[in-house]
Amino acid sequence: MISIAEFMDEYDIAQEIRLERQVHKGSFLLLEGDRDIKRFLRFLDPARCSVVNCFGRGNLLGAIAILYDEGFPGVLGLADADFDRLNSTLVEHEGVIYSDGHDFDMDWACKGVLQRYLAEVAHADKCEAMGGIEAICDFIHQCAKPLSVLRYISVTQNVKLPMKRVKHHEISKDAAVDIDLLIDSVAIGPHAAKAASLKTLVLNHVKKEFDKLQLTNGHDFLAMLGLALQSRLGDRKIQQTWGSEVEIHIRLAYSDEDFLASSIFVAILAWQDENLPYVILKSSLSDRRTERPV
Repeated sequence: MISIAEFMDEYDIAQEIRLERQVHKGSFLLLEGDRDIKRFLRFLDPARCSVVNCFGRGNLLGAIAILYDEGFPGVLGLADADFDRLNSTLVEHEGVIYSDGHDFDMDWACKGVLQRYLAEVAHADKCEAMGGIEAICDFIHQCAKPLSVLRYISVTQNVKLPMKRVKHHEISKDAAVDIDLLIDSVAIGPHAAKAASLKTLVLNHVKKEFDKLQLTNGHDFLAMLGLALQSRLGDRKIQQTWGSEVEIHIRLAYSDEDFLASSIFVAILAWQDENLPYVILKSSLSDRRTERPV
């Protein structure tokens, strides 16, 4: 079945919001997709804030620009930064709050949340042998780095590789991405002749220093963490370590206290203060702003 979402653009999103304004007088929160709706919904005031699925980052940013240009009030968007900070191309906008890291999956996988998650599913002795949560995070970033830099190359050099074909378990050995398997997975069709040059590009980029939180996307990080839980960090069953399963558990482990300690919370509060009477967050959270750690 073809989804109507495939054909929606920023103009459709903006018009949807204009129409809803006829019955909803509160705020509108624009999110990129279903996963972010699941992520943020429990922190929102359902009576005063309407959530809009934009079916993609481009639609979200475009709709925000359209609505702000026409002076439409009470609209806020939460968007992934993607590679824009690494490229110095992040377009700041008063109506957009970006993830601190590459994306919100990466923000949610903060050390406190990961530590609680690993305490439940990993082997304590294996985690200790790895060097604790800091060393584990560094290890996972390093394991994912060849894939991360290939995504970066695909975007920044406009190579347009078929990255959706990449399956983490198919390109990994011993819980780390294998560069040859990675290249084989994307060097198909018109890209087959580029295999050698792509491998050279990846090898050269892997040697470079990047801000790992901006380079690694959360989906890759959590998928590689799942693979590590099969051996390096535990003995979880394969079905328990799929990236999608780990993502669900990380969202569940992320608490109100984690949200209160985040810069996203602070930024939303600041937007609310500047856009009265529009409200995004449920009052039980907004009223706890003084509880944030100093």
